[in-house]
Amino acid sequence: MNARILAAFLCLSAASTGCIIIDGDGGYQGYEGDVTFLWTFAPNGRCSDVPEVKNIQISITGEALHNGGVYACNTAGVDGIVLHDFAPGNYPYTIRAIGYDGDTLFEGRGTFTVNGDVRVNIDLTPNGMSYALVSWYFPNNASCYQAGVSYIRAQIDGGEWVTLNCADGMANGGVETPWLADGTHTIQMVAYGRDRAGRDDLPLYNTSGRFSTSAGSPRSESFQFFAVGGMSLRWELWDSSTTRRTCAEAGLTGMVINLRHRETDTLVYGSAGDPQSCTGAPILYQFLKPGTYEVYIRGMKGSVVAYSNEDLPDVLTVTAFEQKTVSDVAYTVALAREY
Repeated sequence: MNARILAAFLCLSAASTGCIIIDGDGGYQGYEGDVTFLWTFAPNGRCSDVPEVKNIQISITGEALHNGGVYACNTAGVDGIVLHDFAPGNYPYTIRAIGYDGDTLFEGRGTFTVNGDVRVNIDLTPNGMSYALVSWYFPNNASCYQAGVSYIRAQIDGGEWVTLNCADGMANGGVETPWLADGTHTIQMVAYGRDRAGRDDLPLYNTSGRFSTSAGSPRSESFQFFAVGGMSLRWELWDSSTTRRTCAEAGLTGMVINLRHRETDTLVYGSAGDPQSCTGAPILYQFLKPGTYEVYIRGMKGSVVAYSNEDLPDVLTVTAFEQKTVSDVAYTVALAREY
């Protein structure tokens, strides 16, 4: 007789009202119990909402379940099932909603712990897809009001920007992302409000990062915003101290801009820089960490640097919550001819 069956038998023999079992595998002490699974179908649908589901299949690591773990979606009016007599311990599980063609339509997984009776609530997600709960916070744990933030703009995997209520990301676990495939995803978020000049709808905070999703197992991810400021740049092309050229006269095909944050000694746009049109000025940079920046601008003829300020880069200071708009006077960088 195996250890689990023997322990259960001894409990029954002693007519215990609450029996402590020591599991032979892991030495886990606690009370045996029943496990009640209750399922919904994301977002929180009932069995009646998914008539394409034929049955539910439950797999629990190390456990042989009745009927191979296959159960009706709804039993006696309940979207769930009760499984009896589990020894105390931790149990990884997977639940799949199976269609009439035998394919998995929805899926969920997790781990439950038995120390007496336990209930497992799970929202099954479409097979191969999931979502994340994204939350955020501001420096000094400020509220949206204290941080002066009116709303949040968010972008996942370089897709469409969406507008979110700031308070929603700081309560009830956060904001649900759209359905996402299994794997790693990128997120960029900008908090907008009133800048120090009293202008509304300008970026005050910024954050970015990565998070992972796993089918049937939604995860919670939290991101910290940091304060940002901005700068506005334009340039002039000079062949000498007295001869100024237009982009057409200089034959330039484009510009490459980069900013070095002195305090961290990092290039904002890496080794490649930020490509811009020669006639596109002023260029706004609104999501910069406060600090001092060296400004590097190259005027390009194809792959050749024709004009630049790299021998003597301009230095600008970015202040938190001070932003620039197109109507602001741009800082002018003088570029000298390189050949």
